Amino acid sequence: MTTLPPDEGLPQRLRAEAFIREGEQRVARTWFRSLTRWMDRVRPAVVQGDTIDPARVSDHQGFWTEQVDVEVMPVVDGILQRAARRVRRQGVPQDDAWVSTYLNEAGNRLVRLPDEVYGLIVAELERGLREQESVPDIAARVSTVLTATGSERWPNRAVTVARTETLVAVNAGVYRSAQLEAEQRGDPAPFKQWVATADPRTRDTHREADKQRTLLTEPFRVGGAQLLFPGDPTGPANEVINCRCSLFPVVLGEEIDWTDRQDP
Repeated sequence: MTTLPPDEGLPQRLRAEAFIREGEQRVARTWFRSLTRWMDRVRPAVVQGDTIDPARVSDHQGFWTEQVDVEVMPVVDGILQRAARRVRRQGVPQDDAWVSTYLNEAGNRLVRLPDEVYGLIVAELERGLREQESVPDIAARVSTVLTATGSERWPNRAVTVARTETLVAVNAGVYRSAQLEAEQRGDPAPFKQWVATADPRTRDTHREADKQRTLLTEPFRVGGAQLLFPGDPTGPANEVINCRCSLFPVVLGEEIDWTDRQDP
């Protein structure tokens, strides 16, 4: 029997994973609740008896943007700040330009949903015409697309959104807080380390990157990509979506405190 070497970072991995899972649950609940509200408005506008008008989706873009800005993004911001306080007790200032840019980009990713929904409706119409289905049958399928609980599509999408956005928020918060902490300490060359989730679902490229260290401001090399931190939204989708890895700043040998003691 082969004996695996002890994983000295296991306790920290487990604490980080628990922190991330709690954030994922909050984002998934909030996103799905917002989606339900939006679809309950869109569905009767798009499907009216035997009339199906995909163009009406865009009439409700403003409401979805409001849901993202008012409901979803405050949760994402809260996760980022909680993660930042694991590195630096005071976290990151609310007016920090780097964080503001990150949050704006995250919001821009999330508000694109109506375009996707429009495409799904058009696909159902084309399929119905191709298969010579009746208008009521096509309308029923479009209504299912526009019902948050109508299939596994949207619950699964909530999970994907939550995993991706939570992981990015946590690692972005740790990254920016580590930058500010290094500046405060006067450390001219702080380091960071990539920590992969140790289970079979982890991508081979991410497992290979485990324990990779680099200067804080330099990217990790993961597969063929350069990522500032795990989940870096500027990276390719195949290395970012559903990533579950973590960023640990290397600060005088200290570990991140993933407990709630840093929260005010």
